[in-house]
Amino acid sequence: MNVHRSLCRAAAASLLCAGTFVANAQTAVPLPADINAQSLARLPYIQRKDTDAGAKRLFDIFVRTPTPSPTDQIKGPLAFASYNVPVATALLDLHDGAVGKGTLDAHVRELAILVACRATNYNLEWNGHEPAAVKAGVDPKVIDVVRHNGALTGVPHADAAVIAFGRQLLVDRKMDSATFAKAVELFGQHGAMDLVAVMSTYAVSGFYAIAVDEHMPAGQPTLH
Repeated sequence: MNVHRSLCRAAAASLLCAGTFVANAQTAVPLPADINAQSLARLPYIQRKDTDAGAKRLFDIFVRTPTPSPTDQIKGPLAFASYNVPVATALLDLHDGAVGKGTLDAHVRELAILVACRATNYNLEWNGHEPAAVKAGVDPKVIDVVRHNGALTGVPHADAAVIAFGRQLLVDRKMDSATFAKAVELFGQHGAMDLVAVMSTYAVSGFYAIAVDEHMPAGQPTLH
């Protein structure tokens, strides 16, 4: 989520104000009729005037303006969870616990995030965390395996374990004994549970994006 605080500000600047078309890397695609021109989703962004003091922490994190305004909007990974402020705050705590206070190193954590984003086609966080994963040492070839739901043949042992864990957890919704045992062997019991926590927090945000049919601003890549 930290990566996307800056991404979301950049994305906001590139929104198509007319709201008729959004361009991907190849072509201009008509937006569905129920998509809000500003949020590029089925719901508008929550504004400060529509919340109470309980949302202050969310606005402090996701809104960067010198002077608070009643029309400040919560954008980013918790934009639509913020329709229920206590839920959004709980998800922020989940993120901070799983990512900020977990046992996984940056390489494993960033790969786990990408696996969760791929399982939900969650473009916003994928686009923010792909460069973070590369910086943490994840081979771009491994990222392409995740992106294209490719076979794990030739993928480094530990990376393959993370990808298999996430696919079984989020796609198959059933994990075999060998996959779980391998995660425990590599990352420990706490680490295996931290994989669940990290993947869960990003998958939940992805579920919100699915529900509101969130689109990417012009020129940004999308998962298919």
